[in-house]
Amino acid sequence: MITRPKKLILFCGVCFAASVFLLTCGIEEYYYLPQLPERNIQTQMNTSATISIPPLTEYYASNYSIYYRIYISGHPESGTIDTSSLRSTISPSLSSDFDAIYPNTDPTSTTAGTPANTLFKNRNYFELELDGVDINDPLKKSGGNISILFPTDTGGFPVLSFDGSEIRLFRSKDLISPVPDRYFRNTPDLNDPEKATSNINADVAGRSGLSQRYAYVSMYIVAAGLNPVAFTPVYSKPTHISIFRLPDYF
Repeated sequence: MITRPKKLILFCGVCFAASVFLLTCGIEEYYYLPQLPERNIQTQMNTSATISIPPLTEYYASNYSIYYRIYISGHPESGTIDTSSLRSTISPSLSSDFDAIYPNTDPTSTTAGTPANTLFKNRNYFELELDGVDINDPLKKSGGNISILFPTDTGGFPVLSFDGSEIRLFRSKDLISPVPDRYFRNTPDLNDPEKATSNINADVAGRSGLSQRYAYVSMYIVAAGLNPVAFTPVYSKPTHISIFRLPDYF
């Protein structure tokens, strides 16, 4: 009789410990977003890309983002820029950045890779904006179709086309003092190597010693969201869109 309470207390203690274990040893949820398939992007030369953006069904997804960097070159390329040789010819910096980013874009890789915000920040890539329109409108999580168009005519303005509208592309709002403006056009200020600095044209990889100066931009698209537990950004793997040639200012 006097041993029963002790056994009962021991039994209850085991039950309590087991309950705590079950409550605290649940499977942690892993938050990720799907990569936009390469087949959803159709490009033409170095002047346009049409992107079919699939909807994001994850409740913690928010939108898509496009990251870019501008490269100055002495080579006037009019065709598709899709080989290592062409990237090197246009800009050693372009080739180096592309190769460094590629393992994170490889759809066959099972490695999570570096988070997009860190990956692109480390390579001096910035988020694309639109002139007078919130870019989250065309890049919303519900998906849709967009086109990025870079005209070949001198003085033209690159645009993003969606829902029957064409909005001029804008360089990042995070730039401190970009010159001569925020448009994607090859101007003397844009291709000046002395202005390719962190406090002026931080989104430009400058080149010195060139007799002729051309400008190109490489772009990636990535799905973005917010971890609802840790409140930290969540990103998909980036997908390379294309390398476009900026129209000359004059």
